[in-house]
Amino acid sequence: MPPLTGVVEMYGTEIIHAARIACDEINQRGGLLGRPTELIVEDDGSLPQTAVPAARRLVKDHRCVAIIGNLLSSSRIAVADQVAKPEGIPYLNFSFYEGSIFSRYFFHFAALPNQQIDKMIPYMAKHYGLKMFFAGNNYEWPRGSIDAAKRCLHKLDGDVVGEEYLPIGASLDEINALLELVARSGADVFVPYFAGMDQIRLLTRFTEMGLKKHMAVVMGHFDEVLASQLSAQVREGFYSSNTYFMSLDTQENQTYFQKLAAVPGIDGIWPNGNGMLTNFGEATYLCVKAFAKAVEQAGSTDSEALVDALETISVSGPQGIIKMDASTHHAWVNTYLSRCNANGSFSIVESFNLNPPSIPERYRRQSVDFHISSPPRHSKIKAQELATSTLTKLNAAQQILSIADMAILATDENGIITEANVNACKLFGYSGAEILGMSVHLLLPPHFRQRHAELVTQFIKSDETQLNMSGRGELTGYRKDGSFFPLEASVGKVRLDESWMLVVTLCDISTRKQAEEELLWRATHDSLTGLPNRALIRERLTNALQRTRRHGANVGLLFIDLDDFKSINDTYGHEMGDLLLKTIAARLIELIRPGDTLARLAGDEFVVLCEQIEQPTSLSLIAERINAELRQCIELNGHSLYVTTSIGIAAGHGSTHSTDDLLRYADTAMYEVKQKGRDGWHFFNDSLEQKVRQRLSVTQGLRLAIERNELSPRFQPIVTADSGRIIGAELLLRWFPEEGEISPAIFIPIAELTGAIIDLGLWVFRQACRSEFAWRQRWQRLAPAYISVNVSARQLNEESLADDFAKILQETCADPRRILLEITETSLMADIETNLRVLRRLADLGMGVAVDDFGTGYSSLAQLTRLPVNVLKIDRAFVNGIDTQPENRAVNRAIVGLARALGLKLVAEGVENVEQLLELRALGCDYIQGYLFHRPLEEQSFIDRFSSELDIEQSVAAAEPPLFFLIYVSKATQCFTDIQLNTLLEKTRTDNNARGITGCLLYMDGCFMQILEGSRRTVLGLVEKIKRDPRHRDFQLVMQAAQQRRIFPDWSMGFRDLTRLNNEPDFTQWRKRSIDFFELAEDARTCYTYITAFKHENF
Repeated sequence: MPPLTGVVEMYGTEIIHAARIACDEINQRGGLLGRPTELIVEDDGSLPQTAVPAARRLVKDHRCVAIIGNLLSSSRIAVADQVAKPEGIPYLNFSFYEGSIFSRYFFHFAALPNQQIDKMIPYMAKHYGLKMFFAGNNYEWPRGSIDAAKRCLHKLDGDVVGEEYLPIGASLDEINALLELVARSGADVFVPYFAGMDQIRLLTRFTEMGLKKHMAVVMGHFDEVLASQLSAQVREGFYSSNTYFMSLDTQENQTYFQKLAAVPGIDGIWPNGNGMLTNFGEATYLCVKAFAKAVEQAGSTDSEALVDALETISVSGPQGIIKMDASTHHAWVNTYLSRCNANGSFSIVESFNLNPPSIPERYRRQSVDFHISSPPRHSKIKAQELATSTLTKLNAAQQILSIADMAILATDENGIITEANVNACKLFGYSGAEILGMSVHLLLPPHFRQRHAELVTQFIKSDETQLNMSGRGELTGYRKDGSFFPLEASVGKVRLDESWMLVVTLCDISTRKQAEEELLWRATHDSLTGLPNRALIRERLTNALQRTRRHGANVGLLFIDLDDFKSINDTYGHEMGDLLLKTIAARLIELIRPGDTLARLAGDEFVVLCEQIEQPTSLSLIAERINAELRQCIELNGHSLYVTTSIGIAAGHGSTHSTDDLLRYADTAMYEVKQKGRDGWHFFNDSLEQKVRQRLSVTQGLRLAIERNELSPRFQPIVTADSGRIIGAELLLRWFPEEGEISPAIFIPIAELTGAIIDLGLWVFRQACRSEFAWRQRWQRLAPAYISVNVSARQLNEESLADDFAKILQETCADPRRILLEITETSLMADIETNLRVLRRLADLGMGVAVDDFGTGYSSLAQLTRLPVNVLKIDRAFVNGIDTQPENRAVNRAIVGLARALGLKLVAEGVENVEQLLELRALGCDYIQGYLFHRPLEEQSFIDRFSSELDIEQSVAAAEPPLFFLIYVSKATQCFTDIQLNTLLEKTRTDNNARGITGCLLYMDGCFMQILEGSRRTVLGLVEKIKRDPRHRDFQLVMQAAQQRRIFPDWSMGFRDLTRLNNEPDFTQWRKRSIDFFELAEDARTCYTYITAFKHENF
């Protein structure tokens, strides 16, 4: 089904050539099953309403045994739902897409976002910048692809500076309006997702407007066919990422060109002729070859046999070898990033080789065995008969349906549409005959369908009779042509005989949403110039400063004020003044660098935000260029106007400057220019002078701080993650000179720089040793397990450090095993060989070593394994947001896994809320430090708090019954055979019998659930061993408590393998979802009830 008409018809001929060449190759080898392979071509028309009938003709009229298509995603989704699945026919796809289709019969032989978008976005961010503007047509492929691109950019700490959608076949006015937004966005990279002719018109206007010099462009849809439709000036320099380009140097590619050159009507190979092959044609070639290989493997053209064969198919084509992933029905493909040359050829910039498919997060809920499609025709007829009989009984309701001025649908309790009024048909673009019998869920975009079905099911089961669906979040409609639109919907249910009928009222709120978006735009943009306003530039500046903390380079700000602009307003009027402001804004856009953001604050004030500033001179060059250009005469409405500007410049970094700081500094510097005569620029330097004065004052004060007894230790308790019991403390330094406390964030960096940290560090270490000895004398074996002390990079460079520490340990009688030295990851990796020698000497003294702020530096696994490290401390940057940001959760999971693999303990810093604690506890973090439990305390306060905790523990222990139980769940690190499970069980029973422990062990689908009973100390001791057991991972405590008597009195360990039950019935049609042990463990009471129910079993 190539598109021979419509918005992407330009690809039709190329796709047909590829399919015929593949068929010819097959038939030259004798065909398939002794018969020649026949290729039937039907035009898909570039739209769902023409693609679905084309697919039905191929299946019904031509009796094809497989179908190949479609280029546009909206057509592909419709064909998969309405033809391939209902008819049970293999459907092979040749076009890259968003990843929204999951069906036994669907096989994808092109790129997914992770194979295409996840490669190009990081490259463009690295080489051009982290601010990107996304735009596309209003259907699933652009929206799904842009969603994936935004997620990728977010992981890079980038900024989405714009996101817009236009209808297919967008007008020139719509394209121009979009590009005006792009021009004023300050984007480093423009990422357009438009189809066919829309992409051509957009790129042409983009170039005509002079935007190529302001930002880079990268696309997932740009190839030789599109390039051939553009002039050399337009196409040169655009980036594209895909599975195939004609410039690939493979033998299969050259062989294909030889065959293409022999096709009638081909006068040469592009760029020297009209013979072309794009990723669409190349994937079509692969689809035909894959079909042929599947027929050969299956020995049949039976649909089910072909599907089974296609799941493991591997074929070779011009891009290289590709192979199908059986679990997703999406292929491993080769991907490349290229850059278009003036002659229309593409130079390969990066080769990403063979990449596995990964379903985007947007669609993952859909991919778990959940498929909604239109029912077979006999079901539709049955639904229509039911609707007729029902509405005959409810004649009044039918009349209301027909005359109501809003869209109304009626469905059965399975969501099958039984009635729709004219307005509903118009709203979604279907005829009355088409919409009857459809699943109502198909009227929503693919990534919403499963959630919608779940909500409808919940509503049917609930006591509610009416539900406002929009109250659960914005609702999006999905038209027959694949376009999106915003909806409001309400649903009610009526009991008819033994089943429910649902009545849905719908309202298109596009006009309202457009008005809301217009209000939002006005709130963030200057209406006169279209530039970002003060609110938006503050947000952009804040984001830019945050990025500097990760990427290093400074941010620059140019504050531009027009000199004596008021006189122009007074002389020529406000209309002329407004016209002058618009003209100056347009000139400024041309003068700033690609990726710089221009904003209008108010009146005659503009701001330029510059990122990636390595040298301040780059800012002065921009300012000089602006001054020089704006001195030139401006001709407006027959008047010659002269304007000069005063420019204040400020530069800063997120670690030292805030948004308000930079705006204030640049403003202050601008007024300095005004005072000096205007028409110039000036750097703000007062902050630097103030910093020098502060450094001098702090340096002098630190020299006397110890003598004046101005230093004071603070102890922040560190607690166990599972119980919150204090296990240790970190000693933190505070300084209280006469003029008032000075923050460690100020004096510690200065102490590092001046060398004062050496004496301070020894003072801190001595305080820690004194406290360790005193606490051990006070509490004996119940004393905190350790005190941690920070050691700086400057201290590590001191040759006498180990000797000094040894002397202090001896003088204070401190136990070195209870002293933990915290060293930042960055400090450790600065000079790994020197630090390794120092740390080994310190470790030889008996002290432990912790890597502080882990994850913020650049340590390698090889280097980490060489260091005598006992503890990793997860930096607060990764703890913050762990409960809301998937990437932070993934980083923490990786750190926990690394620590477990290396046998290290983990401390999480900066834990401030229960949600963070629960996430860290679930991941298996050992210890917690943060304000959720304790702030830094004076020593006496720490002593009081720890003593109080001990008193409570001892009183609880005295009152506790003699027995104790604990339930946990964990995952097996390997799949256990029956023999291995029996061996494990025998050893467990023997060991537990010796310990006096009873209980029950359950195993299901690679997970354990176990209850242990015995003395508190014995049970907790065993649990610690289980946590360290390499056969377990993701240990999670469900509950623990005292008990009066044993639930499992036998001196052994009950066991059940629940993975396979004897005489197990078929649960397929009854199972709504699967619940594993970890989900069950979220409810301790249910978990307890579940496992203790096995006490009557014969194990």
